Amino acid sequence: MQYDKKRRNVSIDILKCFAALLITNSHMGMLYGKYDFLATGGCIGDVLFFFCSGFTLFLKPMEGIKQFPNWYKKRINRIYPSIIAVAFLGALFFNVHQDVIDITLGGGNWFIACIMLYYVAIYFIGSYFKNRIFMFSVLVALGTAVWFYFACQTPGFSIYGGHYIRWLLFFVFMLLGAKLGTMTDQIKSRPLFDLIMLILCVAVFYALFIGGTHYRGLVVLQYFSFMPLLGAMYYFYKVGASKVAERIYNSKVGNFFIRFIGGLCLEIYLVQFFLFTDKMNSIFPLNILIMFLIIFAVAYLTRCLARLISQMFNDAPFDWRKMISLY
Repeated sequence: MQYDKKRRNVSIDILKCFAALLITNSHMGMLYGKYDFLATGGCIGDVLFFFCSGFTLFLKPMEGIKQFPNWYKKRINRIYPSIIAVAFLGALFFNVHQDVIDITLGGGNWFIACIMLYYVAIYFIGSYFKNRIFMFSVLVALGTAVWFYFACQTPGFSIYGGHYIRWLLFFVFMLLGAKLGTMTDQIKSRPLFDLIMLILCVAVFYALFIGGTHYRGLVVLQYFSFMPLLGAMYYFYKVGASKVAERIYNSKVGNFFIRFIGGLCLEIYLVQFFLFTDKMNSIFPLNILIMFLIIFAVAYLTRCLARLISQMFNDAPFDWRKMISLY
């Protein structure tokens, strides 16, 4: 599928939509009750988001250290108005009060701090080593292996969980996205084959991860699980680039849903933790759908507030239409 920079990339929009849905679903354990094993997919959602970020960042040139401050400023202007908006709403409606340090360094939990560090590394690579992405991927993978070897692997240890090791490992997925962002014209979609390979990669990933999590003697399998997960990202992108996916995307309902949810990916991640409740569990599984709809609505309002905050700090007149646009 040839990529035209003047057009939206269908596959990336689809992947961002799935990322938002999977990350949210993985945090819904209390809503699933005794079926909480269905609250999964967060790791796949996380790496999808990092993959998409790397892909889109490498579509535009990075021009060396002198341009870095302005480039990084754009990333801050995209992310931090939403963080400030969430902090405001959290204090106003949910009695969650954060100080300046919490907001600037810890806003959005680990995810935001992690990607802000990734931006620094990816700009350095994009400016000076754009043709050495594979080399950096190997170095990051090897660094993760060393860290994994020396990590305190207590029962229940997860390479994708609360341990800081994931801050290094997930950068591999951002680099994969960056690599594909430089070679979109060379990627040819084979829908049925790509879908089979996607399913196979996801199955192998879960087999390695679950085996490495539940059996102490097989913990090393957790490290190797990132390899099929890389394959899943590659084939996920190819499936999204297929003609079938493009037809779904171009339908009225499909286009609205994918672009609306994908465009709210950041805000959905930030607001969801305030909203989860088990008070509707008596109407399971309808409570899952209702909670998704509540999260989408609050995320949209948060983005409107974030755009208001962003526009307040520049000299241009307010653009009310942009402020409330759906995507």
